[in-house]
Amino acid sequence: MATSLNGACTPHDSERTVTDPVTHLSLPVHDSTFAELQAVPDSSLFEDLLNLDQSHMAGVVGEEARKNWVDDEIRRTRIQTALIAGLSSFAGAGAILLLSRVLGGIMTGSFGTAMCHILGLVAALCVVYFGPSTPRVQLYRKETLLRKPEPPETAAWFNALLHSLWPIVNPAMFASAADMLEDALQASLPRAIHGVRVADIGQGSEALRIIGIRSLEPADGAGASAEDGDFVNLEVAVAYRTRPRGTGLKARSGNPHMLLQFWIAGGIVIPVWVEITGILATARTRIQLMPNPPFLSAMTLTLLGQPKVALKCTPLAQGFLNVMDVPGLSGWLQKAIDAAVGAYVAPRSLNLDLKTMLSGRDQMDTETLGVVVVIVKSAEGFKDGDAGKFFLSKDEKRGDPYCTIGWGKWGKPVWSTRIIENEGNPFWGEVAMLLVGPSEMNAKERLRLQLWDSDRLAADDLLGTVEVHLHDLMNDPETKNQMTPRTDRFTDVNGTPWPGHLQWECGYFAKTTLEQHLRERGKDIEEFKRNVEHETERKLREADTLQGQEEIEKQKQADLKDRSEEAIAGLPPSEEWPSGILSIRVEQIRGLVVPKTRGGVARDDVEEEDSQDLPSAYCTIILNHQRVYKTRTKLKTNRPFFATGTERFIKDWRTASVMIAVRDWRMHEADPLIGVVDLPLQTLLKTRSQISDVFPLAGGIGFGRVQVSLVFRSVQARLPRPLTGWDVGTLDIHPQARPAGDLPNDLGACRLVLRTLNTKGKLHAHPEGGWRQKREKPVRLAVRRRIGECLLIEFRRHALGLDPTLAFCTLWLKDIVDHEEATMALPVWRNAHGALGRARANARAPEAVERLGTLQLTLRLWPGLSGYHKPLAAHDPRVADVMQVLDAAEADGDASHESLHADTSSDSEDEATVRENGESANGSSSEDHRDRKGKHRGLMQWGAARKLTRLGHSLEDVAGNVEKKVRDRFKHHGPIDVEA
Repeated sequence: MATSLNGACTPHDSERTVTDPVTHLSLPVHDSTFAELQAVPDSSLFEDLLNLDQSHMAGVVGEEARKNWVDDEIRRTRIQTALIAGLSSFAGAGAILLLSRVLGGIMTGSFGTAMCHILGLVAALCVVYFGPSTPRVQLYRKETLLRKPEPPETAAWFNALLHSLWPIVNPAMFASAADMLEDALQASLPRAIHGVRVADIGQGSEALRIIGIRSLEPADGAGASAEDGDFVNLEVAVAYRTRPRGTGLKARSGNPHMLLQFWIAGGIVIPVWVEITGILATARTRIQLMPNPPFLSAMTLTLLGQPKVALKCTPLAQGFLNVMDVPGLSGWLQKAIDAAVGAYVAPRSLNLDLKTMLSGRDQMDTETLGVVVVIVKSAEGFKDGDAGKFFLSKDEKRGDPYCTIGWGKWGKPVWSTRIIENEGNPFWGEVAMLLVGPSEMNAKERLRLQLWDSDRLAADDLLGTVEVHLHDLMNDPETKNQMTPRTDRFTDVNGTPWPGHLQWECGYFAKTTLEQHLRERGKDIEEFKRNVEHETERKLREADTLQGQEEIEKQKQADLKDRSEEAIAGLPPSEEWPSGILSIRVEQIRGLVVPKTRGGVARDDVEEEDSQDLPSAYCTIILNHQRVYKTRTKLKTNRPFFATGTERFIKDWRTASVMIAVRDWRMHEADPLIGVVDLPLQTLLKTRSQISDVFPLAGGIGFGRVQVSLVFRSVQARLPRPLTGWDVGTLDIHPQARPAGDLPNDLGACRLVLRTLNTKGKLHAHPEGGWRQKREKPVRLAVRRRIGECLLIEFRRHALGLDPTLAFCTLWLKDIVDHEEATMALPVWRNAHGALGRARANARAPEAVERLGTLQLTLRLWPGLSGYHKPLAAHDPRVADVMQVLDAAEADGDASHESLHADTSSDSEDEATVRENGESANGSSSEDHRDRKGKHRGLMQWGAARKLTRLGHSLEDVAGNVEKKVRDRFKHHGPIDVEA
């Protein structure tokens, strides 16, 4: 049953029982309806509503109805009292008359009169006392008429305050609400609409009304006493009904409103005025208190049922109908708004840090609590995924295994190894780092590893599952802050044993403690704790007799946590623990300007909010030359507000590179680069672990200042030096190689073909022995995924037709340290029984294959992208995006990485790289040509040229996508590549 606005209970289809995030108890809720919203009085009756005394959480009982109710009860009480008094008098008079007749001789004179009065009074009192309803009871009911076990509290004073305060509140406070709504609209745009933007938002002059408020009991009976004084739990019902206004926008701007701009085909912009005509919602909130201003700490907010929001939309362009009269569009708008607010309906909730919001305190810590490190080694004895495929030979029925890692309750894998084709005994040796946050902790997640058999034309087959509770990893001494080898048997998803087992290592690494930071700097943690405890006792000296010592101890723990976060944020990162979690957050961009490329001089002080030439900006975050995050697009504004970011695990903060690129989204054009911010992480974190600052854009077609917040927290992990390197890089191989010892004579005449997954190079046999590059220049190869990639060296002999590969050797790049030159002695194996194909993907040493000798070569791995990644960028837009950003940063002189662009020549037969500093056919450098093109100079200053260029790229993309789909039908898919 649902409660209607008049207080009665009516059946409701959307009533359900959920877990209240505030009290953690089961709670029946229902969605608000339009009929309930219509029953709310409009704002024109505000003066009467200020006198509202009592209300129900789902509706309102008016003051007039309450007065009538009380008057009726008093009237009934008076009637009943009069009847009882008359009945008592009649009974007393009858008793006196009867006694006077019976005892006429005795009851004479004053004695008789007194006895008659006493007997009449006793009779009246007996009737009153033993009667069904007495004046005493009714008078008591008059005082307790509206009392209930938990009566709502009056909110008239707060409504009066809101009524005066609401019109003068800064509308910028509602920017986050507009941002949330814009995201919901962008996520569900119809085909006919290419973009939407919340251009303006205002709260109007009429305030929301608190129609009911009451205090809730503390959560979970057992912990209720412990929470008294620390938390306040409230249930609040709010409503809004617009008052009758004029038809003009000026009159209707007194209501809450938004200005939406819709982009349709042809670049036509339709401005739509959205007016909120009604709101009805019920919410529960849990607020944590603190002794210092602003006295409010964390807050949990949840909505009890889907709120009802009524809208009225009017296009501002002439000739358009009311948008809400169009069934498809009106339904889409209503669903988008319902989806935006429905994200916080119980059992879901919204967590806010009021202390940070109200005091302006910057974020001091990361949301991530720690990191789980997993090393997937090998799998053995698992069932054959190709056993039922009759068209495969016996030698081919080995399967194509790969392993995925994810969370058990979420179900979706977040990381995977490479696929080792046609292998029954795979060895990967790959490393995964998974962040653990509050959501994983609250869900009591399980770490899930699954072995799969990759199929080209069908769904992949599950070969086994291994699950471990996250709580066990975090608390087991063998896995807490250290790696532990494990061997687990495979099961199905329900826990039934399956054949085979998985060999792997895992460990949970928590964030470093304050004690570790202070000890590194020679300070005493005990002195720090004593100072915090003394300060807490001084603040709560008045609470000692009110709430007891237990409450003070709880407050000491809370203060110690806050002060620890502030102390760690104020210190530079630990040199002892260089690995950690980096939080990168883009707050907003100020003064974003893209000047016209024709007919004017670039200016960075132009802020025309109403101009139609304003950019539609979005940001990409680049970490160690890999794009890891992309924000949403903010249409047509020079002050885009993002307030979003990501948290990532970085292996060494001293060598990490962070860049933020801002692009302008354009229809039918390639998104130009407005500017780049290259964040010198090593310099910024030298003094403190938390940074919030404004950085100028450079290297693009526009200007602006980006507000960025960075927080770094070390974790208690010491990774091996090879694992602290970047995932992308360039392998620099010395132009000479020689055998270490004797090799068969037939190998000495072969040429060496050096391969990574994406590029290759050659060394030729030298008459004096060994192998050399013809021009005596280093062989440089692009590396994309170093942890799962190897350098494959093939000994090839010249022959008619295809050149045979007589022998090979492999070097897994996960064993190389960045920047350090190393001379490696690699075992040379004879190519027999398909050993070459397995060795390129399987990190296990070849079995039953002859070892022919040792090859010695010198190499070095430079981290980051270079000109040798150009072939990869031609097929991967994200790599091309990063390379353009790097070029822009280098051109502006802000690059912090070592560039290898100066020399990209190679004698590879399959590809020809272009020198970055070489001369083009028209005599100008290719770098200058690329710079003019990127900054819309020369021919690219004309929009038609840019559109034609984009059209050509689009045709190439379509052809490439078709080719890729056909090719992917007959090849195995690659590892999971997740971008937040």
